[in-house]
Amino acid sequence: MTHGTGAEMIPEVLAAASFVCRLLRSRGRLSDAQLQVFRDCLAQALSEHYQHHWFPDRPQKGSGYRCIRINHEMDPLIGRAAGRIGLTSGQLFSLLPRELTLWVDPYEVSYRIGEDGSICVLYEAEPPVSSPAPSLSPYDQTANCKNRFMMGGRRSPPKNYLMMVSS
Repeated sequence: MTHGTGAEMIPEVLAAASFVCRLLRSRGRLSDAQLQVFRDCLAQALSEHYQHHWFPDRPQKGSGYRCIRINHEMDPLIGRAAGRIGLTSGQLFSLLPRELTLWVDPYEVSYRIGEDGSICVLYEAEPPVSSPAPSLSPYDQTANCKNRFMMGGRRSPPKNYLMMVSS
């Protein structure tokens, strides 16, 4: 089992940090310099947080650990990055959606706003041909954070997501 290196997760981490930064930009009155510091701090925090939980050979492994969540509580990684630019948690809650789930997995970053929202893909890449995707057991298919939400019965998954899971 190989753990991913920081370089392997850069596109995914930058996609996630940039997305949260865009949410702040669209709702707030933050300067470009503040937004850049926030994005850099969040990307660094995510890279450090995921360091021993990044498995390119088994992208679903560790998905729950890597899941960024705002649901009545602020995700601590987002909260710390916001603190670096002087945002209080109250200000942060007013700038970001009340409920946001962001899945940062090897080769895919996706998000959902609201408990019943659709899952949208922010970043997608093909795994390298040299490491074929392992066959998944039924447990593995439901073990990751995103699939647990999808299987919760709140809403049926988008067609392209079903095709991706079953292929």
